[in-house]
Amino acid sequence: MSTSIRPPFRIILRKWMLTLHSWLGLTLGLVVALMGLTGAAMSFQDEIQAMLIKPVPLYTGQPALAPVALLERAAKAQPGRSIARAQIDSDPAVPARISFVDKAAQAKGRENYLFDQRDGRLLGPLPAAALFDSVERLHRWLAMPGNGKGPGRIITGSAAIALIVLGLGGLYLRWPSKPRDWRAWLTIPRGRTGRWWWRELHLLLGGVMMAVYLLSALTGLWWSFEWYRNGVQSLLGGERAEKVKAKGQPDFALGWQGFEKATSGHAYGRITLIVPEKGAALRFRALPQGARHNRADDAVVVDGATGKVLSADFYARRPAGERVLTGMFEIHRGAFFGMGGRIILFITSLSLPFFAVTGLWFWLARQRSKRKGRARRLVNRGATDLASASS
Repeated sequence: MSTSIRPPFRIILRKWMLTLHSWLGLTLGLVVALMGLTGAAMSFQDEIQAMLIKPVPLYTGQPALAPVALLERAAKAQPGRSIARAQIDSDPAVPARISFVDKAAQAKGRENYLFDQRDGRLLGPLPAAALFDSVERLHRWLAMPGNGKGPGRIITGSAAIALIVLGLGGLYLRWPSKPRDWRAWLTIPRGRTGRWWWRELHLLLGGVMMAVYLLSALTGLWWSFEWYRNGVQSLLGGERAEKVKAKGQPDFALGWQGFEKATSGHAYGRITLIVPEKGAALRFRALPQGARHNRADDAVVVDGATGKVLSADFYARRPAGERVLTGMFEIHRGAFFGMGGRIILFITSLSLPFFAVTGLWFWLARQRSKRKGRARRLVNRGATDLASASS
């Protein structure tokens, strides 16, 4: 009577983890790779567009227009459209970026244009705006209908969760027998050739980059699932920002007066005005000079119909948890940690397709080996049966 010996739990768990790792890679690996490529493409979007924008020659003796006057001239240059957003730099040589929406059909989306700060002259559309907009829609929603309210958000959120499981599962599969030996983590064993060398490289790079991938996935979930966002806000002690409303038609002059009153004595390198589709609550995002990243800005909401300051939130006064919450996008793209963080996020994002391609290669090789093994067992069984029959 033969008794079957059950394999140790460690072997069973490793086999199960390998199956889960392969299944997630096959089902969502392509989405993860696409998110990595598009994320890398957007890593230096600001710098690329700044290079494409030629600084406007300074006119001697001609001062820059006041922001309100600039907005008025911009509005006249685009009849039938309303201003949705305006970004004005403290350097008058940098053109202002102003976004417009069609009053009759806002579903068409925004169109971004450049204006000379000196005379309000229309300089043309923002370079590569449509390209980066398409890349962002791919990255966030796979360019599927409905954008943030469609199925694409769920798919990309699921891919972010899969990336977390893939990273932790890969770490378990990679765990060496001597974890305190750095060579076991950062070197490829001697004698590996062909597919086995690429497998070791797959595991090595995955282990080295795992922390960055976890950071990308955990912050990416912020825009995918409301329950996750609410949980992070509760964990970090952040309060949900209440939507400040104001009735009436916004007046840029009154709004700017309220903003200057709330921020008197502050020096800003860039001011962004966000105009609501309905109501008069004008939102200002003012980036102080020398700020570490783009979300280290002061937020002011002004009633554009009366000039009353509805709220003022200065970055320097925020607690650490609030700074993390408001800088979630900058953490996601690495800018929260300076230029070095952006470069690291760029490299790791760009390498995600490598894991998808090599993972598919390894899975196909395993399937081929399994088929050959089954074929050998059938041949051996047939030979055994034939020998038994002849005897």
